[in-house]
Amino acid sequence: MVLNSTNDMPDTLMDCSLQLCGMVSLADPPRESVKQDVKICTKAGIRVVMITGDNGITASYIVKQINMPNSDKIITGDGLNKMSDEELREKVKDVSVFSRVVPEHKMRIVKAFKKNGEIVAMTGDGVNDAPALKYADIGIAMGKRGSEVSREAADIILLDDNFSTIVDTIKDGRRIYDNIRKAVGYVFTIHIPSAFAALFAPLLGISPASLLLLPLHVVLLELVIDPTCSIVLERQPAEHDIMERSPPNPNEKLLTAKTLFKSVMQGFVIFGASFGTYLVFLNQSPDNAPLARAMGLTIILLANVLLVQVNSSNSEFAVRSFIRLIKDKVMLTVSLGTIIGLIVILYTPLCGFLKLAPLSLNQLIIAVASVSWYELVKVVKCIRK
Repeated sequence: MVLNSTNDMPDTLMDCSLQLCGMVSLADPPRESVKQDVKICTKAGIRVVMITGDNGITASYIVKQINMPNSDKIITGDGLNKMSDEELREKVKDVSVFSRVVPEHKMRIVKAFKKNGEIVAMTGDGVNDAPALKYADIGIAMGKRGSEVSREAADIILLDDNFSTIVDTIKDGRRIYDNIRKAVGYVFTIHIPSAFAALFAPLLGISPASLLLLPLHVVLLELVIDPTCSIVLERQPAEHDIMERSPPNPNEKLLTAKTLFKSVMQGFVIFGASFGTYLVFLNQSPDNAPLARAMGLTIILLANVLLVQVNSSNSEFAVRSFIRLIKDKVMLTVSLGTIIGLIVILYTPLCGFLKLAPLSLNQLIIAVASVSWYELVKVVKCIRK
């Protein structure tokens, strides 16, 4: 039908003789990386849920493309209106798709998850997402296409609007949490040899001139311990299975009984190795306290270096940690600095000033072997698995 002017336009649609020439379909497919991201989240114990205003069939088609669990279970906005809060709390336990929802529904869904004891992270970009973003434990707004209201309501703004960034951030957060735990455990472990050496020496009647650690040695140890705790442990890379574990319990303390027991055990073994070796050499040569002191101090310093590698993973062996260490210049510098410093204080004129004595190769091997015992624990774990 050709219209030459507005006067030729029919009064009603029924008077028009239109011919269908074709249809245009628009699609917004998920990014290729999302399928892998959902798989990683599922392994990590993280549920991914879709809350959308789109049609349920459309939403179900999208979630099937990315292999989201429970993609066949859908609740619509009309269904939400008919549910009580208690019914919704039960439904959200195994339903992962909510369609045709309004801002009020999004708030109810977030509340239902929180009342079930879940930690909820909500992502959104529109004005209608703002209430749910504000109420969630972590609100994540889209930085590129998100509205100003959603960005104001959110805790985090995603600059690249990429779901993969959220997954990478979770992984990095778990790594940081793990490293803080390792640092706390390390502090307990490495100070036990110093503290108990100072306590046991007077009880055993050792003269002040023959003590394992003189004040100067304590200061020297602190110069090594502080960088290890504040630099090396904080830079530890994530363990290979970090995204295959369940999320940590939010009510769990940072220092658990298991971590404390492991740290104390390692501390006492290092104390036993350093102080025991020191006593053996001191009894063999009562007049050669510098040699006995050098053995004990060497064991503690080597333990400081090896503890980081041994404790970098509860499953991987220290050899793999050393391989990763080579790729990090800062960690490599700190560790090599400790070893080079040990060589300097043992085999230069500084040795006499520090009241130490140089060690033979056999004595160094004894010192290294005394701090590698926790690798045997990992061997037992591997055999059990």
